Amino acid sequence: MKPTLYSIPTLLCLVAFLLTFPAEAKWINASGQAKVTDDNVAQAREDAIHQAVSYATLKSGAKFSSQQTVSQGQLIEDSFSLAYQTNSENVELLSEQIDDDILTVNIRIDIIEPLNDTCSNSQLKAAILIPQALIKDRSQLRYGNIGLFEQNLSQRLANTLDQTSTNSFPQSHANERLDIKQELVDVRGYRLPSWLSEITDSQYILLPEIIDISTEDFTSTLGLWDNDPMRNFELRVSLFHGISGEKIWSQQYAKSAEWEFKRQQTVNSNSQTFWQSEYGEVIDQVLTQVSQDIDSTLSCRPLLGQVVSKQADRIIINIGRKNGIRVGDKLQLVLQQNMPDRLDNMRVVAGKSKATITIEQVSEESATALLEGIAGSLNVQLSDLAIKL
Repeated sequence: MKPTLYSIPTLLCLVAFLLTFPAEAKWINASGQAKVTDDNVAQAREDAIHQAVSYATLKSGAKFSSQQTVSQGQLIEDSFSLAYQTNSENVELLSEQIDDDILTVNIRIDIIEPLNDTCSNSQLKAAILIPQALIKDRSQLRYGNIGLFEQNLSQRLANTLDQTSTNSFPQSHANERLDIKQELVDVRGYRLPSWLSEITDSQYILLPEIIDISTEDFTSTLGLWDNDPMRNFELRVSLFHGISGEKIWSQQYAKSAEWEFKRQQTVNSNSQTFWQSEYGEVIDQVLTQVSQDIDSTLSCRPLLGQVVSKQADRIIINIGRKNGIRVGDKLQLVLQQNMPDRLDNMRVVAGKSKATITIEQVSEESATALLEGIAGSLNVQLSDLAIKL
């Protein structure tokens, strides 16, 4: 019988499904901080509340987006929409204090979340390769002389994922730049080569693109800035599947903040001075949102490992302890094949297999498994896929 073949996206849809679950409510406490600039306590309070709400999101593990209404620094309305009908209606500001121009708030959020969540991916985490960020206009780096900003931004994004993501962990390659043309990323159907993920044992590739970091017009008197100019930060991030190379998600973010530094001052974009400035804090807010959005994107996608070695009835797969794999786990093998399309480009397809494996040994980034079912294991080859049952 001819095996049934599925494209990788179709395979993901087959093994990931959505159900409605009963829900329960729980209180989550969280704190947030913001710098008080120009004695604007109300704005600092608003920023601190926003940060606290974001941290509460990550702490609860819920995948929800929030909409808040803040007036004069007071949280007057807050609502959340969450997959599986999860939401939150009650938000309480418990306390706030100011210490050395840093305002700290403590809030409490009543979160309603599902009792069962099959889209939590069984606590498995995907490895995400993060190369050096692309930048559309390098001349914009001259403001503040912020050299190495692309590398430092990618490393900061990797650190944010490492600290906050529940469905992924970073493989940082911030000093390595992908030699691709900027305009190619926007082409419909553009794919990254699969060898990028193979050489790093990554399941996904995250490509950050700096669209705009320009400084808006400013006024000056006798060569001095009358007011701190506003500086833009516009970032696009695209997530590519490591096996098929297909772009599965892309989002653009835009914010602005005051550039607090002197006009000719050289600013080290890897320093605490930069990241504790208002502009650096705004970038951190964007990166935290990126982490949340990636978690939401990956929450219902199964983790696909690959066979990287085979000897007799034992194989090695490229997912391990960091991914959440444990000794005794059972995985289903899926045969991978490459088929040419109408343009003679190779497309990855997957076919059914009767072979299953049981994990015997686990290292940080790989695992050794024993094949079960001799008939089904005869066709197992390198690069075949493994999905946890």
